[in-house]
Amino acid sequence: MRVLIRAEDDPFAKTAIALDQPVTGLVDIIDLANSNACAFVSTDDVGRLHPDGRFEIIGRLDNSDLRGCSLLAI
Repeated sequence: MRVLIRAEDDPFAKTAIALDQPVTGLVDIIDLANSNACAFVSTDDVGRLHPDGRFEIIGRLDNSDLRGCSLLAI
């Protein structure tokens, strides 16, 4: 799995990872081992990617559609 961070205002702009600071933006996930189904998920989740490869989910973009497991919270 690879996690990428994209800018909120430009879906095609990927952010570069700084060597010493985490990068914050919207989360994209690539499943590198999955060849038989959807291998790419572009979410409306806000996350932070750290220079060492760790990532954390901070929350959800305001006014985004409810999808997936978030529907269970209703």
